[in-house]
Amino acid sequence: MENVTVKEVVKDASVRIRTIRSAIHAEEVRLRRCYRWLRWQDLLGSVCFLGSIIGLVGVAWAYLDGKLAWWLTIPGMALPLSILHELEHDLIHNLYFRGRRWVQNLMFAVIWVCKLGLNPWYRRELHLIHHRKSGQVDDIEERLIGIGLPFGWLRLLVTLHPCGAIFLLRRITRDAPEFRAWRLFLTSLPTLGSFLVLWEVYCGYLRKVNDCLLPFDPARYLPEEGWLLVRSIGVLILLPNVLRQACLVFLSSYSHYYGDIPDREVYYQNQILRSWFLAPLQLFCFNFGATHIIHHYVVNQPFYLRQMVASAAHAELRRQGVRVNDLAVVGRSNRWGASPIG
Repeated sequence: MENVTVKEVVKDASVRIRTIRSAIHAEEVRLRRCYRWLRWQDLLGSVCFLGSIIGLVGVAWAYLDGKLAWWLTIPGMALPLSILHELEHDLIHNLYFRGRRWVQNLMFAVIWVCKLGLNPWYRRELHLIHHRKSGQVDDIEERLIGIGLPFGWLRLLVTLHPCGAIFLLRRITRDAPEFRAWRLFLTSLPTLGSFLVLWEVYCGYLRKVNDCLLPFDPARYLPEEGWLLVRSIGVLILLPNVLRQACLVFLSSYSHYYGDIPDREVYYQNQILRSWFLAPLQLFCFNFGATHIIHHYVVNQPFYLRQMVASAAHAELRRQGVRVNDLAVVGRSNRWGASPIG
């Protein structure tokens, strides 16, 4: 694109964006005419929310009662947790119980405890910035999950550990001075602090059962009767959230482009990631890699509707030249190309 000016690139992208949005809206209108139950958005959100909670309780009960093995329990817990994450995202965009903030706050609080993650009220601020600044150095939300980092130990740490973003705070603050790391820390301390403590205790359990305790290992001082509880916490809370978060972070960070794209030009912000071997990861984040690009074009669709319009949306996205399964993005550290567009 050496001979193409930035102005020409933006003009061409604007036409493509309008065409894609029109196709997505048209499919939504068609679906809403075919399926009248889609109009009951608050009810559908409530059903997904309560169903996920019931699912978590049911899987936990089956495990604690000895009816479900640990290796089935972990994915069994991660699935409803992934639905709760989608509901949190929809609530950030005010898609359920608009005008009844207390219901939204109640749902936020329950989801926050279940996920043991970032404060959802603070995440709302970061996510709305993400839509305005996607792919730029001040896209704080995506920076926190490693976008733009070269593939290596640091990116793997950020992907695999829910608290791995701690190692990125300094560089993000340097690039985005408006970011206040202390706010992230203080607002999320109850859950992220709990996660870190529980994680260390669970790792102590693993060291003990594998007979590799350190000389002054804190795990030596936990009473023997406490280890069953620690194991249950690991299987029911920690590992399902690590699995869910890792799948989401991997697909989210590599479905976005970063660093060399025009500001506020949605056409260059995402790709469609739906290769067959990514299916196990998609399972634990509601097909995020394949459908998140749709959300960047039309933000006010709940997560289930976004999946329903995906087939028609993907067809139009492909016609407009949007990238599909650009796996080389891993080696390019999320860059669109070797040099800036335009």
